[in-house]
Formats: sequence, C-alpha cells, structure tokens
Amino acid sequence: VVEDAQGSKAPIQRLADKISGIFVPIVVGIAAVVFLIWYLWADPGNFAEALEKLIAVLVIACPCALGLATPTSIMAGSGRAAEYGILFKGGEHLERTHRITTVVLDKTGTITNGKPLLTDVLTEMDETEFLA
Repeated sequence: VVEDAQGSKAPIQRLADKISGIFVPIVVGIAAVVFLIWYLWADPGNFAEALEKLIAVLVIACPCALGLATPTSIMAGSGRAAEYGILFKGGEHLERTHRITTVVLDKTGTITNGKPLLTDVLTEMDETEFLA
C-alpha cells in the first residue's frame, strides 16, 4: 500500500507536470533567444558572455524545484505516516488530509467497516432536552 501511495500521482503533482510540460519549452526558447540577441547584437562575438546570459535565464526560470519537491514530499509524507501505522492508498489521499476535522475509530483503533454504527450521542445539552 505504501509503495502504491508513493508511486501514484496526487492532483498537485499532475498539475506540476502539466505546467512544467508547457513552461520548460518556453523557457528554453527564451534562453535561446537571449543567447542569440546577446551573441549577435548586445556583445557581438562574445560567446562566453552570451552563454552566461543563457545559463542565467535557465537557472532563474527552472521549475525543477517544483517538479522534484512534489513527489519527494509525497514519498516523505507517506513514508512517515507508515512509520506510525497510517497507510494511504495514494498521494491524492495524503494531499486531502489537511481537510480532516474529525477521525472516528473503532475500539481497536482501526477503521475496518464501511457501515457506521451510532453507539453514543454526546451533546452539550441535557439528554432529555436534546431528544425532545
């Protein structure tokens, strides 16, 4: 289960992949244009300076951190949860945990049955007032 969670893509990871697929070719194109402008017009014939400008554009615009951080955080999160006995079926489920407000477990501390059973009602009101 842990391997499945670490291998599946969360929605944020799919979004990062989609953005990177568009962003990277555009950045490479811009870097090539910067190189040509620098080499042909700004400082004609100075290959080293033009190459430096090309590299600067690539370094500044590189989405590598986004592309690497997303799967790394999912692997780290699901691995850490597994150490505590919490297994996620996929990265999407791990990503949704920030929305959890209440967790209800059975007497053994596990969620084993998909059919809830009400055993107690806890209110701040008096029981007779609540049931009336």
